[in-house]
Amino acid sequence: MPTEPTYDDADPPDPAQLPRPVQLLLMLEGKRLAQCIYVAAKLGVADLLIDGPKPIDELAAATGCQPRPLYRVLRALGSHGVFAELPDRRITLTPLAEYLRSDIPGSVRHMAIVTGDDAIWRPWGQILHTLRTGEPAFTHVFGQDVFAYMKERPELAGAFDDAMTAFSQRHSPAIASSFDFSRFGVIADIGGGHGYQLSAILRANPAANGVLFDQPHVIAGARPVLEDAGVADRVVLIGGDLFGDIPAGADAYVLTAVLHDWNDADAEAILRRVRVAIGGRREARLLVIESVIPPGNAWHLGKLIDIEMLVNVGGMERTADEWQTVLQNTGFGIVGVSPTIGPYSIIEAAPA
Repeated sequence: MPTEPTYDDADPPDPAQLPRPVQLLLMLEGKRLAQCIYVAAKLGVADLLIDGPKPIDELAAATGCQPRPLYRVLRALGSHGVFAELPDRRITLTPLAEYLRSDIPGSVRHMAIVTGDDAIWRPWGQILHTLRTGEPAFTHVFGQDVFAYMKERPELAGAFDDAMTAFSQRHSPAIASSFDFSRFGVIADIGGGHGYQLSAILRANPAANGVLFDQPHVIAGARPVLEDAGVADRVVLIGGDLFGDIPAGADAYVLTAVLHDWNDADAEAILRRVRVAIGGRREARLLVIESVIPPGNAWHLGKLIDIEMLVNVGGMERTADEWQTVLQNTGFGIVGVSPTIGPYSIIEAAPA
């Protein structure tokens, strides 16, 4: 059997052991590290290393880069455990770099491409505009919202869809197993993308049927996913708009990472459409799968995702009180909140 290549492990310092000014400087380094990960993902470096380590000249030729600058970027990533340099100066994958491959479940490659794209990156330079006006910096920079912008740029939109697919592949099994979906005969996944999450829920609940609702061009890519999961015969595909008519007749309406894209007024508009779809069926349930931001200084990934929503999207992550407000305003009452895979919780709400 071939032996694994050996390399020196990255050994970054524990920030808590450093002087406070240095801790802050390390935090500021985050933008540099993020863009190094972005270019490695964009260039597909991890995919080029699937069959084994390669010299930097070969990687440079394959990616259309100059060897020395590419080496310097990969060297910086190696100091954080993303890729590694072997004693003979070849570059190899590491356990972290594996997740920049395109061909593995839970890949972060497409999310890295979206996060580092100029369209998503540039508005952060105008965050002060957002703080002073309340307007997303993205709209200020590009003159249109992020959704309209991506609709005109298929490459970026495709990378975003791929990132959401990878996200669903990673999170869906945990969500499906952390909540009792068996009491629902028909489960509608609203804004459900290509159907990975709905597939996981239906596989875990063979007596249930599903409705997958999203924009028509998104729904178009769902059939292969549902067929691979063996649930295609139990799912109805419906194309539409979150602000239009939402399919009626389901026992549970699932919205995963949908409402955080919108401000309170728009989120409430979407929830009112769901409430109309439920009608007088008091036993039906709304399941909102989102971050619930804890109070005070407790660490929560959603607190930084919230700033992404602020700068680029115009949406927000919400606290328990904020969720209660938007749900009460739209005719729902919270029944319970169940933790699931981080950073999310499942908020169960009933028609009031």
